[in-house]
Amino acid sequence: MSIITHALIASGLLLAAGAAAQETPAPRELYRPPNAVTVLPAEKSEDLRFLDLDLMYVMALWQGDFDNREQLQFDSDVGKRDMASGAHLRVHSAVRKVDLPKFGKNVLYVEEYKNNDPTSIFRQRIYVLAADKEEKAIRVTMHFFKDRKKWLGAHVNPDVIKNLTPNDTTALAGCDVFLRRDLNAFQGGMKTKTCVFGEEGKKRYSDYQVRLETDKYWFRDRIMDFTTDQPLEQVADFGWHQLERARMFACMIDFPKVPGKPAMTTDKYIVMHDQGGTYFFDHPDGRKMVLTLRNNWSYGMFRETLVAVIQEGDERGPTLTYGWADPGSDWIGVNPSWMRVQCDLDSAKTRKEQQDLRSDS
Repeated sequence: MSIITHALIASGLLLAAGAAAQETPAPRELYRPPNAVTVLPAEKSEDLRFLDLDLMYVMALWQGDFDNREQLQFDSDVGKRDMASGAHLRVHSAVRKVDLPKFGKNVLYVEEYKNNDPTSIFRQRIYVLAADKEEKAIRVTMHFFKDRKKWLGAHVNPDVIKNLTPNDTTALAGCDVFLRRDLNAFQGGMKTKTCVFGEEGKKRYSDYQVRLETDKYWFRDRIMDFTTDQPLEQVADFGWHQLERARMFACMIDFPKVPGKPAMTTDKYIVMHDQGGTYFFDHPDGRKMVLTLRNNWSYGMFRETLVAVIQEGDERGPTLTYGWADPGSDWIGVNPSWMRVQCDLDSAKTRKEQQDLRSDS
């Protein structure tokens, strides 16, 4: 069990296939877009009217940033420390609604990376969502980029993707995902043995499943042998990757103007997320450190805890100091005297307020 866990007790798959082929809503509160109460045309059938409402909810639930850092902590604590021993893959997902009328009205840009490395992209897609009356489900058509690098980063800068057309992507037949309501969640996946690829005699098919809740995005993914229906590639025995909604924080990192003296000066302004976001930096005394924000799953206090941790070296290094707050808190700080960290829920207003603060204080 990690030192962070002890402190808190006291206080796709398809990687191979994937490689080949604003502001974040607050947690525990269903995000609703402006004017979410929609009057639907009276001539629509009852089934389609309900599907239209479900479509609106799915679009809202899926937008945001998600990460499964806490799932990996629990994997490690029970001895699953790598994928060979059954651990899940560390995944960060960024999903944004984009204005691409040539694709449709309800369009999402999806960019996911693994192992806490934003340059290690394994899933990048355009998702086009529509209410499907025949299937009584929300149909998700996935478009694969022909030139992935050209369109990277659209979740940060939508202008990157404004000129994208269907000719720049490929939608594979039979690979649509169908989501259906499950109480206050939505769950579904590809139809069995329809997303097929490979040469005759070596045919395979994808089995990709998704579950969406208010603050959760889960997925599981595997590649199956078309003839034997046996798994060829999968992670954690096809267990769900359980990603939690992440909130973005704007942080200031201050160092003493004079070593050993209380006066501080702001050295860095950064933005990071609270589901295992990390920032590596050098302290003026020469030590390499990492700042981590986590909304930890609780072992014994029946609640999550927002924690800011500073460690020497990396996340495996000794903990130098930490602070904690309620998981819904919009700010957290740490001040061990030899440096100071202040993190506030990110917004244009927050960033301006931080920039307007005296750098010497």
